[in-house]
Amino acid sequence: MKIAIATEGNIVSAHFGKCENFTIIDVENSEIKEKTVVDTTGNQHGLLPDFLMSHGVETVIAGGMGDGAKQGLISKGIHIIAGISGEIDEMIRKYLNGTLIAGQGNCEGHDHSHGSHECSCGNH
Repeated sequence: MKIAIATEGNIVSAHFGKCENFTIIDVENSEIKEKTVVDTTGNQHGLLPDFLMSHGVETVIAGGMGDGAKQGLISKGIHIIAGISGEIDEMIRKYLNGTLIAGQGNCEGHDHSHGSHECSCGNH
């Protein structure tokens, strides 16, 4: 499975559509097989879902994310974990051990509860 983290330096980007890079993690059996940083130059906003799909990404971790980006990713079958902030390696550890929880920005306006790796609001 490949996970992309919207990246600014070594932290999760606060804005998915304006991140400078994605850190793409290839995970197999809950272990990191490969970690690559990919530049987003020329692939901002509406182009990012196709860009990520071309890299085989199945899950995106980001800070803030607009509705257009959410819908674009969902339409490509890419799972979203938004409302995340902090240092990238720590977020990867939390994801792998099942303790990364989506923030409120992931499902605004719905009655829901969050669990590890997912939102249960039915929009994903």
